[in-house]
Amino acid sequence: MYIRWAQRLRPQLARHVRRTSTHSSSIAMLGSDVPWETAALKEPKRCAGRTATRHRALAAHLPTEPEEPRGEPSFYSEDVDRFACIDQQPVTLQRLLETCQPPLTRQRLLENAQFLCHERPVRYARRVQLLAGLPYIVNLNPHINAVYQAYYANFEEARRFPMVESLADERRFVHMLARQSQSLKHIMPQIARGFFECRRYFGPEPRRRFLDQLVKMRIGLRLLTSQHIALYDQFQAANAAVTAVAAAEDADRYQGIVDNHLRLAEMVRVCAQGVQATCEMTYGDAPDFSIDGQLDVAFCYIPSHLDYMLTELLKNAFRASLARAEAAASSSSNSSSVPPVAITVSKSDSRVAIRIRDCGGGIPSHIHDRVFDYAFTTSEHHDSPDGSAPTPADPSAISGLGFGLPMTKIYAEYFGGSLNLISLEGYGCDAFLELPSIKLNRTPEIQI
Repeated sequence: MYIRWAQRLRPQLARHVRRTSTHSSSIAMLGSDVPWETAALKEPKRCAGRTATRHRALAAHLPTEPEEPRGEPSFYSEDVDRFACIDQQPVTLQRLLETCQPPLTRQRLLENAQFLCHERPVRYARRVQLLAGLPYIVNLNPHINAVYQAYYANFEEARRFPMVESLADERRFVHMLARQSQSLKHIMPQIARGFFECRRYFGPEPRRRFLDQLVKMRIGLRLLTSQHIALYDQFQAANAAVTAVAAAEDADRYQGIVDNHLRLAEMVRVCAQGVQATCEMTYGDAPDFSIDGQLDVAFCYIPSHLDYMLTELLKNAFRASLARAEAAASSSSNSSSVPPVAITVSKSDSRVAIRIRDCGGGIPSHIHDRVFDYAFTTSEHHDSPDGSAPTPADPSAISGLGFGLPMTKIYAEYFGGSLNLISLEGYGCDAFLELPSIKLNRTPEIQI
């Protein structure tokens, strides 16, 4: 009986499978004033509530039919399933650093490109599969659906790209890597907006597990991709006579995207100045900051990772300081000055530590355990009546959608570091960021 019912349902199921990826475009056609959940409910009721797992289980019992020409990507792909079943090649941080040890030869560059040709489709397939496994209503969200389609498009291009056999192939490969990296530059703000809108449909614990896995996947693939692009640029510079001297100096300091002599206090100063300027543009005021401790500290790390972590922590400290000053000013007739943010840097034999101290009133005790939860934010959004947050495309927004701290913690722990917050409610908060120096001879077998 079940089989006869399933066979009768086959045409409807096939139409739904091919139409799934077009929901976001049809939703957009309904107008920006219509909530995405309402638009999703305008789909036929026979499709409501079905998850990817149920569709696959049903399809397994049905006879096969000739495949129709592909349009937009579906949530169900045999190619994705096939590549996702391939074992991911283990890559350690030590192996990554060994790849860029000077001298960088043509053979080593091509071997690394060939490894990425094999590895990138597998990693993209697992990410696409992870997104396809989300609850049906979450996948209908236009932001989540756009992320899925972006990853699927990159997967298709990566799996179809021919094996790199020459420097001409390598040049085209690097251009493809750079283009794909740029296309995914704003993926996390889209994910943040989508999950903020879907928070009522996805519980905190499954949301945390999903996003932890997605962020770690993203860090690993971006690290491999950025490292290869940097290696290619260094190889080109080393073979250009005009820049041979500068290339030799860079080779001593940089190994791909790894800076062997990253000046910690200078990086802190640049990040603090950037956050301070954003505060002034957004709120019309900003706290001062000071940097003390061991100001001559240099260590081996990835500058882009440190920049992200410092910026997120400083944004929280600066915003809390401003909010504290505004609260004090509103309760008295006299204007209140914004308390400064104090930053201290130090170094031990193999680790560096950064303390960011603000006088922004601290974290209330009833929410202290939730500050590392995704989509949890203490910022007050003055926005649309539906309760949605500011658009992630807004470059001046200093408060986000509750993704800054949990992602900073993952970045810190990715190479064996840590992030801890100590709050004095009613006074302020200290953020302690500890990071290892990822020297080649001290690097543990950290999987990327």
